[in-house]
Amino acid sequence: MKNSILILLLALGISVTLSAQTKPDKLFLQNETKEVMVKEVGLSEIKYTFPKEETIYSINKYLVQKIVFGSGREEIIEIPFKDVNGLTDMDKVFVTYNPDEVKGLINLGELYSKATGVTVFSNMSTVKNRSLDKMKAEATMLGANAVLISDARSRGNYYGNEIIPSQSTQTVLFGQAYSTSKNNLDKWKAALEGADVVFYQSHSFNKNDFSPKIEMVLQYDENRIPVITQITESNISDERLFVKIPAIRTKTENLEVISYENGTLTLMGKNKNTIYNYILKTKESDFMKSVQTILGKN
Repeated sequence: MKNSILILLLALGISVTLSAQTKPDKLFLQNETKEVMVKEVGLSEIKYTFPKEETIYSINKYLVQKIVFGSGREEIIEIPFKDVNGLTDMDKVFVTYNPDEVKGLINLGELYSKATGVTVFSNMSTVKNRSLDKMKAEATMLGANAVLISDARSRGNYYGNEIIPSQSTQTVLFGQAYSTSKNNLDKWKAALEGADVVFYQSHSFNKNDFSPKIEMVLQYDENRIPVITQITESNISDERLFVKIPAIRTKTENLEVISYENGTLTLMGKNKNTIYNYILKTKESDFMKSVQTILGKN
């Protein structure tokens, strides 16, 4: 009898041990949680298998907010990606030379930047930084919050002679723009269809410009009330949302929606080497709420 009890307890102990060993780990992503068996946590990726499977998968480490292991231990991942909403957030753009660090992100297109010193006495480091700033500015105007630099070329100052002219320092960068979040286009389309908006600000950036240009375009009527216009059309094409606003004169009829948050709408258009952002305010914005409050008091 004692031997039977001992065997039973031993079997239960083995069962509990095996259960503890096979309890899945959890990867907490931005919009979902995966139950997996983590095999390796590397510098830029996490390798894992699904329970009762042997195929090994990998995921960009920076797409995981935290790991809860089967043992109960938690590991918080320090994510370098920040929310970027236009040129004012240019310094928040994540820049890398490592393709693994943008694996799984949404590619928004190619980037190119060139900066040249004004004279042969220009500081090479300053010119390099200006070229990088131009690339980050273009990325924000595309709706990106991460940049992968694929190639960088620099030259120093060259003091010429009677035959060969002098050349100032120059840096040329090639890269790709990425976004960490997938926009909810259907939700945006439903909210913006026929919406009243106020054209607030215009941003433009030519690849040959020294820096982006920002222009305040807000107009008022005779009663000092912001002029309201309307979105007349909206459509989704190639997983992008486009709208038409006749009051905004552009080279293209339809403008792409790259951001819509807290009542601020950002549209994007391109013409040859120039990229444009149009900033508009809807009734949900703090700006329009303050206007309504002032009108209510009057």
